[in-house]
Parts: sequence; structure tokens; C-alpha cells
Amino acid sequence: MTPYKTGDSDIRNWGSYIVTNTEYDQENCIRCEKDITIKSGFMLSIQAHDHREERWMVKSGVLTVVLDGKIIELKEGEEIHIPKGAVHAMANHSASPCLVHEIQTGLCKEEDNHRYWDANNRPVEDASNENIVKSVILGKEIAEKLKKIA
Repeated sequence: MTPYKTGDSDIRNWGSYIVTNTEYDQENCIRCEKDITIKSGFMLSIQAHDHREERWMVKSGVLTVVLDGKIIELKEGEEIHIPKGAVHAMANHSASPCLVHEIQTGLCKEEDNHRYWDANNRPVEDASNENIVKSVILGKEIAEKLKKIA
């Protein structure tokens, strides 16, 4: 598994991210900070992580969060904790980009993603419990609404 490094960045169809800070314990990345920009009308995959938790802080815009079968709206200045193992996703229903500062703690590697639903048809795992199923249903409902915005 490849650890994140400060300065890493990527452009995705939903927006982009840049890694702003990393901390290591021997060879493992144990803390990673990212600035994530989600384009208007886009959503990231429904996923969970075995080895890390996350904190999302909205720097600008409005963020729609799927968290363990619930939908939560966050405005600029608000934040949310994503526990290890929680099923979650980010979406942007607003007309302008949403900027989120994410802090990951634990084992921070892209390969720790368990993807259960993805708008971009990437491979997904089976929804193995009621919480995952409910979150995937919500994610699909959000994606349908986002099609009208994008």
C-alpha cells in the first residue's frame, strides 16, 4: 500500500484534492490532511475504512454528508467526525464548489477504502449489512438529484 505524501494531488471527475500535511510513525502514514474540492452537482463514493477515522471541516460551500444511513447538511465552518468503519460519502448540491478540509488519523492509505457504491462505476464490494444497504440507497437518491444540478 502506498502512503500519502505532502503535496500529493489528484484531479477526479468530482473535483480534486491536495495533501497539505502528513505525519509518519516509522514507515506508516498515521495522519493525513487534505483539502478536497467537490464540484457542484457531484458526489464521492459510498465507502468505509478499517484503519482510519476522519474529520471533515467545511471551509466554503455546503456539504451533504451520508453517514451510517443518515443525511447531514454542513455549512461553512461546521465539521463532522467520521468514525473508523462508518459508511460515508460527500456530495455537493450547491451551485458553487465546496471546499472541505479532511483530517485522517490511523493508517492513511488510499487502499483502505471499502467502496460500496460509486457514481463512476468503479468496482464495489457487496453491501453486507443493513447500515451499508441504507447508505447505498441514500447515495443513489442523492446521485439522482445531483444529475439535475451537474
